[in-house]
Amino acid sequence: MEFFATVEQIIAETVVTQKLGLLANLQQQLSTGAVLRFDHASVIRPVGNPSYVEVCRIVHGSAVERRRNLGTAEGRAVFLHAIAHIEYSAIDLALDSAYRFRNLPPQYYDDWLTVAFDEARHFAMLQTLIRKLGFDYGSFSVHTGIFDAMARSAISLRRRMAATHRHLEAGGLDAHPELMRKIAQFDDAFAGEICSALAIIFNDEISHVRAGDLWFRYACARDQVTTAVFADDILSSIPGAKLTKKNINRDARKRAGFTDAELDALNAM
Repeated sequence: MEFFATVEQIIAETVVTQKLGLLANLQQQLSTGAVLRFDHASVIRPVGNPSYVEVCRIVHGSAVERRRNLGTAEGRAVFLHAIAHIEYSAIDLALDSAYRFRNLPPQYYDDWLTVAFDEARHFAMLQTLIRKLGFDYGSFSVHTGIFDAMARSAISLRRRMAATHRHLEAGGLDAHPELMRKIAQFDDAFAGEICSALAIIFNDEISHVRAGDLWFRYACARDQVTTAVFADDILSSIPGAKLTKKNINRDARKRAGFTDAELDALNAM
């Protein structure tokens, strides 16, 4: 099985069930001993359209439905849908990172394939909860923030690791305590299911950001630059990104590889 052709097929799949099925099939094959070949000289396709373009109504970020009363089914569905969209976008992000950058150590490809499997599991878990509420992925509008950052960072491994895996995904670690607080104020069984799902996602995302941190540092060393380029790399892929952080989850970010000096710098920007 050739790695890049296989991953390209999964990225290009626009039917949600088919994409998840292809990923599950690949994971199953690898678990039973399938061997991957890596044709690093194969043609790299340009970033196309978001794979969810036929599933979701895409709007500007300011027009996405906002969280309503989390005590209602629709309010919870909007809340879960926003997170599910992040996880679905992150499937393609991890796969694209594995696909687009060539001639890297084997661990690199293993790391991002593992992340893609995790993101698919997260999405499926959230989709199940959304369906319990009478909605589905695609019931609410979405924006293309993660996809846009992915597309803009397609030319540079260092920028990709900085802008998406080490900035956007790390932002999820910062947001987690507040998301949990909003749901934990309800004591019904379904709120408990949401909290359990968020806890699983949070713990896995620390390892995802850690992978981004590892390969960002690798790319910096390869490019012979210091990690101080982090802010510039983010802004090159996410114009107007807010770098100053008031709610940094220091513990989670440190577990993911950030140093105290870096966290202090984020506070001071």
